[in-house]
Amino acid sequence: ILRCLVGSEMCIRDRSYIRRCNKMGLSKIILNVALWVVDVLTFYVHPKKNRITFISLTQSELSGDFKLIDKQLRHENKYDIHYILLKFEKNLWGDFKYFLNCLKQLVEIKKSSLVILNDNNYVISHMKPTNVKVLQVWHACGAVKKFGNQIKRQYPVRNYDYVLCNAEYWKEPYSQAFGVNTNQVLVTGMPRIDTLLNRNERDEFFLKYPELKDKKLCLYAPTFRGNIIDGFKIQSFDFTKVKDYVVLYKFHPLLGDIQCNGGVNMNKEDLYTLMQVSDCLISDYSSVIFDYSLLNKPMISYIPDVKEYKHNIGLNIDFDDFPGPVCTDEDQLVKALEFKNYDYDKLSYFQIKYMVYTDGKNTSRVIDTINQIMEEV
Repeated sequence: ILRCLVGSEMCIRDRSYIRRCNKMGLSKIILNVALWVVDVLTFYVHPKKNRITFISLTQSELSGDFKLIDKQLRHENKYDIHYILLKFEKNLWGDFKYFLNCLKQLVEIKKSSLVILNDNNYVISHMKPTNVKVLQVWHACGAVKKFGNQIKRQYPVRNYDYVLCNAEYWKEPYSQAFGVNTNQVLVTGMPRIDTLLNRNERDEFFLKYPELKDKKLCLYAPTFRGNIIDGFKIQSFDFTKVKDYVVLYKFHPLLGDIQCNGGVNMNKEDLYTLMQVSDCLISDYSSVIFDYSLLNKPMISYIPDVKEYKHNIGLNIDFDDFPGPVCTDEDQLVKALEFKNYDYDKLSYFQIKYMVYTDGKNTSRVIDTINQIMEEV
């Protein structure tokens, strides 16, 4: 039952979905009653003026944007910083830990002046105290596919005060997805982009993988299909058909350590390192295309299920904007890897439209935003 507490990003139109909805209704009642009890028992808890709490269900330790923001905040030494970090696991024990984590979240949220999220949050959407501010630092640099309130889901996303994004383009889709006004979506750029543009780990990577040095490397990094309740699916292709490149594959973390023939497993390697060492990218509806575009390397979109995907999920971008070949079968994909007459002017347009800040100051802009929020609470 507890497994149904986690919000799904897709609606499955069949009888089994109806049965799951009934089960989900019971689990929601259990969670909501438990949250109500905790809320009543902690009636005396109020926000501390300088307290900030990071909450994530996708990481058990600080990483990415959270790590960069936390490092800078601690350097300023102005705030009392706390963390609730849990990497959700799709099993019975994972469901139970999530249930307990929700109860803990409520108490910590009530103690905080500002809560910083990197994914959607059930407790915030249902029981956010009015005197607590919430900043959503989404875990992607954009959203190719529709998500959040843009699609049918188990609960509405709401109660966010501010959402960060990378360009003006994202104001409208983010306002829809997160249930906020467009003026609550702030164009600061994401901190992780600073690290993508300013670090170089090629030497360290090739010391670890000397057999890949001087090879042409193609990174395959797709998103997942399915959802957390019904299970996840992969979209892949026959890596052995690629003759001129070594395919480095890294699947979405929710898919686990998938093994494939004909490529090199990089599921446990850092994505940004793989972006730096690769010569090109193959992806699909993943937001990695926005990050990768800043490296001025060629990209291919492999989307054999695009008609079904548009109908069932929907897209936030027009693939006519995509600066590389868009392929719907393996033969097209292999031919596209020749990259004849790649349109780098279109790549520049793509960068400007979807990723406006490349000055290395995204983290500073985010910290300035947090400081301003804390002055107002």
